[in-house]
Amino acid sequence: MGRQTDLAFERENEVIPAQLRLVRDFVNTVEYQEDEEGWESPDDLAAWLKGRGLLAEGVAATDDDLMLAKTVREGLRSVLATHAGHDADPAALRGLDDALAELPLRLSFGGPSSFALAPATDRGARAALAGVLDAVRASREDGSWARLKVCDRVTCRWAYYDYSKNRSSRWCTMAGCGNAVKMQKAHARRASTAS
Repeated sequence: MGRQTDLAFERENEVIPAQLRLVRDFVNTVEYQEDEEGWESPDDLAAWLKGRGLLAEGVAATDDDLMLAKTVREGLRSVLATHAGHDADPAALRGLDDALAELPLRLSFGGPSSFALAPATDRGARAALAGVLDAVRASREDGSWARLKVCDRVTCRWAYYDYSKNRSSRWCTMAGCGNAVKMQKAHARRASTAS
């Protein structure tokens, strides 16, 4: 994806916990501003999951797996919108809940005080999505989950880590989306006072 070369993205990678980075990267497999879909085919999804150690070599993804992964992705994006103070998309949340019901997940205890979401079966790409959902669980446990947000710019919706002290960041980058939104608002104010 084109934006991954931004300085803000590099700074974010230094601060963001690994499990939250996985969720952010999962959500950012599509970039709406650039009309770039990272998962055009089941092979793209399988490669992405393999690249993060979630899917074994030689295991393929299906068209149904791809549709399910995209549904989970957009549902998570809707949840992240609530972290930035926006309303969740009810259809995306329903889709997420329905998708979660199709994933083979189980609770696994690694010790007396820790647990993880793990694949209930070895069902390929669907089982691999358990790793993404376990990253959500781990992020919520360590308190970093609420810092993962989506950009306030409607045309963007890029997931980013809010590393500001007061957790009030609204845009993926101030130099890009933040300035664009502020300029649009200023232009609208000037236009309304001129009429």
